[in-house]
Amino acid sequence: MSSLLTKVWYELWSNKSRTFQVVMVIALGAIGIGLVIGGRNLIAGTISEQWQQAQPPSIKLGVNPPLSADQLRALERIEGVYEVEGLMNTSIEWRLAGEAEWQTALLESRQDFTDQKMELVNLVSGEWPSQNTFGVIKTADTLYGVGEGAEIEVRINDRARSYDITGTLKPVGPFPVVFLGQPVFYVDQNTFTRLTGRNTFDTIQTRDIVFSQAGAEATDLAIQDYFEDIGVDSVGVLFPFQSRIVPPDIPPAAELLNAIFLILGVIGVIIIALGIFLVYNSINAIITQQVNQIGVMKAIGAQSWQVFLAYFALVLAFGLLAALVSIPLGSLGARGLQALFINLLNLEDPGFSFDLAAISVQVAVAIAAPILAALLPLLAGVRITVREAINTYGLTGGTGLVERMVARLSRVPYSVLLVLGNTFRNRRRVVLIEITLVLAGVVFMMVLGVNDATRYTFGDKLTSIHTYQVNMQFEELTRSKRVESLALTNPQVKDVESWLVLPAKARPFSQEESQVDDARLSVFGLPPTSTMYQPELREGRWLNEIDQRAVVITEQLANDKSWSVGDRITLTDSLDRDTEWDVVGITYDPLASSDVFVPLERLQQEQRQAGRINTLWVTTYNQNPDATQATALELSEFFETRNLDVTPSGTFGSLTMAEIVSQAQGGYSLIFQLLSIMGVIIAVVGGVGLSGVLTLNVLERRREIGVMRSIGASSWRVIRISIGEGVLLGWLSWLIALPLSIPAAYLLATRGLSLALNQQLSYQFSPIGAVIWLVLITLLAVVASSFPARSAAKVSVRESLTY
Repeated sequence: MSSLLTKVWYELWSNKSRTFQVVMVIALGAIGIGLVIGGRNLIAGTISEQWQQAQPPSIKLGVNPPLSADQLRALERIEGVYEVEGLMNTSIEWRLAGEAEWQTALLESRQDFTDQKMELVNLVSGEWPSQNTFGVIKTADTLYGVGEGAEIEVRINDRARSYDITGTLKPVGPFPVVFLGQPVFYVDQNTFTRLTGRNTFDTIQTRDIVFSQAGAEATDLAIQDYFEDIGVDSVGVLFPFQSRIVPPDIPPAAELLNAIFLILGVIGVIIIALGIFLVYNSINAIITQQVNQIGVMKAIGAQSWQVFLAYFALVLAFGLLAALVSIPLGSLGARGLQALFINLLNLEDPGFSFDLAAISVQVAVAIAAPILAALLPLLAGVRITVREAINTYGLTGGTGLVERMVARLSRVPYSVLLVLGNTFRNRRRVVLIEITLVLAGVVFMMVLGVNDATRYTFGDKLTSIHTYQVNMQFEELTRSKRVESLALTNPQVKDVESWLVLPAKARPFSQEESQVDDARLSVFGLPPTSTMYQPELREGRWLNEIDQRAVVITEQLANDKSWSVGDRITLTDSLDRDTEWDVVGITYDPLASSDVFVPLERLQQEQRQAGRINTLWVTTYNQNPDATQATALELSEFFETRNLDVTPSGTFGSLTMAEIVSQAQGGYSLIFQLLSIMGVIIAVVGGVGLSGVLTLNVLERRREIGVMRSIGASSWRVIRISIGEGVLLGWLSWLIALPLSIPAAYLLATRGLSLALNQQLSYQFSPIGAVIWLVLITLLAVVASSFPARSAAKVSVRESLTY
């Protein structure tokens, strides 16, 4: 046993570069999977714990029109409503005192901040909002430049007032303030009423003593019956899928997080698979290097099982060292992911902690993966006979297809021929490393392809459909001719177009009205010959001026409801009036993802609002984002002076298309960051594996290198040949990975993320990712081959010929 341990220690210590290489190959796979599992568990644990501290509701609804205090109290009489609480929310315009530019923000109020019931908001510092004072959400100081102690001006209904911010508040549990694109201010109920003129509640939340899914569904139906009696419409508002009912033990976006980490987990498994390939090559290298030693051991009486045990112990040592490396690094990576989500979701930081489940998986992977990978080369090694083992090697040649093709080449530098011949000499090894590099390339280019898909969807694709630069929504219906003529007085306005956008519910014509199954959507009434909306039809046709009952639905709505061209649907407006429409087309729109389009005049007739609209699209001469933002603010202020109140957030959350594009793309930045981390890990795995293969190639050709050196080959020429092999293998993997990465990116973008985020992405191939990976794989190949190249160049003629 002491001889066995001595040999293992000698093998580890005498070739430290090899030990480092093999350990890192194993550790990278364990780090990747530990990062994914540990990050997911730590993040889920943090979110779940703090969501429970927030006293979550089981039903949360947005209501229109808002409820009075008496109507809110009436909900308490419904079975299954143990507690009910109302919230007041609105959009406002604000600016720091002394600044010129107005910005948008959310304003929230509660019945009593000191007696909250659900989705609690904590006071971080300062004082609770009171008469004529504001509170501001935590992190708004760093994100939006407004914090406790500041003085702000607030404008609602063309009236501006100044307020002091006296407190910093923070919602308990996850609250993605980063993705809102605007701060959140808090005021007491009296201040909210003085500002807005409204003392009613637009959001209600309820819960029972004990939650059950069946009970919550029955309660929701009873609430809907009550709302129908008093003429109130409601919609789910819980993030991210606007669910009406969410079990309190399931935090918001739990399904979204699970989907993201499922994708990361798949990539982590790929990294482990690559690691197994690379460990296989590494163990092969060791067996090849020590064939003579195996022969000597057998010649002096060692049994095959003893030889196997010696190298098995070495592999086990590699695994244990890899586990020691991967545990702290994987835990730090998981902590980094946790910190990233804590910042994005505005959570309290629970501090550093280890995830035991992730550590257990890391240890299992670090030990099991190399043992699994080493079985075949170890079994092959112990079967070597004494005669085969002590036979000299290192001047091998071949007469395969590649060698014969290389031999026929003429007028090609001899160094190039050597690179071609040496690269493909061991075809099995080439296949294994190419599998590794191809998978690395596919994943890396797939990640960049998904990023390209989000930028394309919410960039070129979006702006090719919505061709205006500014969108304005009025709080009240107004005459289209008036707002159009007023807008055209601005010298920056090139053209305008009026629309009517109204909330509605939709169901199949043959289906009775349902409180649960009806689709809640927006009806866009637009001119069929619109110049500012260029539909991308997937089926059927677009609207025309003679249509009376024609409707075009979005692709996502068609998929969600299984509706198709030729179907008849019923639209129910906010006054509970039903109208029947025939589906004539299906269109794709990344903004209006689950909505419908009808002829403007027909919608105005149905609503008895001839010539009246509530939405204005504007194209500008100067389409620079700053210029369009300035034009939007000028128009908003101008309309306000004409008693035409404009909602601060426009139709789609922002007044300008540039802001809409920026916010939409920013929402996907987190996913891209997470995928990029895995892409970098997999690129490093590929580089380490390539270095190992080239090291093995140099090892097998040491006598061949000695012959080259003895007949005059310089060290630089030997280095160039070795680097050339690495670059050739890298370029070959790039050529294979490129066509494979395109469908992979397409499926991940249009199937994986689209389903996870409930948002249909469009994919268009961009060469950027392919070019980046080509440059990166070239650099990796040069760096990875430089170490074995230097080793080859240092071999003296005497040492190599006596090898």
